[in-house]
Amino acid sequence: MNTIIKSAIFGVMFLFSGAASAKLFSVGPTRTYTTPAKVMNLVSNGDTIEIDAGLYSSDVGSWTKNNLVIRCPNGMAHLDAAGKNAGGKAIWIITGNNTYIENIEFSGCTVPDKNGAGIRQEGNNLELRHCYFHDNEDGVLTGASPTSDILFEACEFARNGYGDGYSHNMYIGNIHSFTMRFCYSHHAKVGHCVKSRAMNNFIEYNRIMDEDTGSASYLINLPNGGFSIILGNTMQKGVNTQNRTLVDYGSEGLTNPAKQLYVASNTMVSSRPNGSTFISIANGTDTAKIVNNIFAGAGNVLNGIADTITNAYSSNISAFDFDYPNGFNYHLSDVIVFQPNMRSGPGFAGSFSLTPTFEYKHVTDSSQRNDNFIGAFGINPIGIVKKKMYKFSCINSPNPFSEKTTIDLGSIEDGSPVTINIFDQLGEKILAKNLISENSQIIFEREKLASGIYYYQIMNLKGERIAIGKFIII
Repeated sequence: MNTIIKSAIFGVMFLFSGAASAKLFSVGPTRTYTTPAKVMNLVSNGDTIEIDAGLYSSDVGSWTKNNLVIRCPNGMAHLDAAGKNAGGKAIWIITGNNTYIENIEFSGCTVPDKNGAGIRQEGNNLELRHCYFHDNEDGVLTGASPTSDILFEACEFARNGYGDGYSHNMYIGNIHSFTMRFCYSHHAKVGHCVKSRAMNNFIEYNRIMDEDTGSASYLINLPNGGFSIILGNTMQKGVNTQNRTLVDYGSEGLTNPAKQLYVASNTMVSSRPNGSTFISIANGTDTAKIVNNIFAGAGNVLNGIADTITNAYSSNISAFDFDYPNGFNYHLSDVIVFQPNMRSGPGFAGSFSLTPTFEYKHVTDSSQRNDNFIGAFGINPIGIVKKKMYKFSCINSPNPFSEKTTIDLGSIEDGSPVTINIFDQLGEKILAKNLISENSQIIFEREKLASGIYYYQIMNLKGERIAIGKFIII
């Protein structure tokens, strides 16, 4: 797992100094303290609580101390509310500041007010890593604090919501900053997959989806605006959605100090039968920039005013040649989907670069990204060919090469004429050559091509693309 901190906003989010008096509490069925609730009144500021993996049913309560580290060191500790709640609010109420939680699962919280949460955050600063919130009325519900920073990393949120539209997979209140990265939020029940009123929002490299059966309203709802970056996410709106809009900015009034929205290098797909609005931006937004995104599915890209730069839109989802759209895999099969110059340098949002450096890796993980093609994902690595889409596989050897390389076309008939099209890293076609196969192979000579990385497609006489690949000239 790769991580990245928004240092310009809050440096290192929390600093756990580990005071000399800090203690370690071990919790589990074979321990002195058999459940988390049994240590809640015993811990002091700065202590660490390690909870053994396993199921803890009906165990609820409040954490009141500051600088706590709460984690499961050996798997996932599952807190199932099983009809119980703390204070009519949540499985865990957190009133202390600077809390770190890792590898904890929260499920099944219901309360009379219909907003029972896995976590109700009432203190300042919360960091969640590798946590799982499902089948609660709210996944995480926070209070309001102008000095609180919240980070979710590599967490999953599923099927949270009462079903009334007022409860969500997550509901972030009026805080200083909210960062969400490498997370998977899906199947929210009528509410939103991501809802945040924070003054600063960094929603990066996540998978946010309805999939086949989800019934969410907005996928991302930023009702009060704020300085907001939506970067490198893959989003999908399903057939059962409650709202036509995927990303909403400022629908309840631009009350946050900043009114700036940046949407860069995302892949957004809508399966809604009657069409969608991919991005809705409230009037009065000072800056809105939409750059290098893919929009697939019926509807309109934008409701509002924004600078739109080198985005790609088609009402036909299949036009983008996604790897496996029926399985919600929206990786691009190859570079050929990009027309010449089909990307732009994304620029900056203030001091923050909009160039994607990661991509989401399912489930709740990430991988490095080294290109800047449009959409949430880079192209497939060398040698990858989709056999369900192309008749022939191809391998070129040597690779890298300095003078020429042999491309094996598999079972193509000897003597068949083909055309090889060469593309640079921007997706621009720079060369086309007609060649004849010999022993089901063609030989490609570099001629005047400079050293570098190139992509190719091979076409038959009918103009059908039969193979793709990548080579490096040295």
